[in-house]
Amino acid sequence: MLRLFTILYKLDFSKFPTALSLYNAVDQGFHLHSAHCPKCKAKGHLSLHDSYRRYLVVYENGAVQVDWITVRRVKCSSCDTTSAILPDVIVPYKTYSILFILQVLRAYFFKEDTVTALCSRFGIAVATLYAWKKRYLSHKALDLGKLEKYLFQRDPHLRDSLAACSDGFLHAFFQRFGFSFLQHSLATEYDSS
Repeated sequence: MLRLFTILYKLDFSKFPTALSLYNAVDQGFHLHSAHCPKCKAKGHLSLHDSYRRYLVVYENGAVQVDWITVRRVKCSSCDTTSAILPDVIVPYKTYSILFILQVLRAYFFKEDTVTALCSRFGIAVATLYAWKKRYLSHKALDLGKLEKYLFQRDPHLRDSLAACSDGFLHAFFQRFGFSFLQHSLATEYDSS
């Protein structure tokens, strides 16, 4: 799977107010000629191969909605593998968008309602909410630990520096670790780095 870095897009909800608009913007901005194969890392060897349709569950205008998206697949001429192009607004192998999950967690942590009422409003099971909470808390600790380790390896004085929050820094951090928050397996992503 070819994951696309979009964290900076996520922060500008006036430009991309919905998960679908964010997905479409990132998908349209993807350029085959500058992309690297996720398996062999060869640059410029990807070509469009196929596509498939899938659901994208979102929460917009006070209601759960189900959108259809078309996910493009690419093939690498160097290693002959195929990969889906998935912006990180899409959670691999799940129908819920990352923005949906974050909305649920925000409502939970800000105690907007009881757990039962929140689950009813978002149309999810209580077990799903607690699974997302558990993953969020574990990824939060690991991601912050990696971020701190990365900062101190580069410059021990960066902790309080506004320069640490620049677009270039965030991009380099996510490129180096190659993961998306809440969207990776703890066993595979963190054991290797």
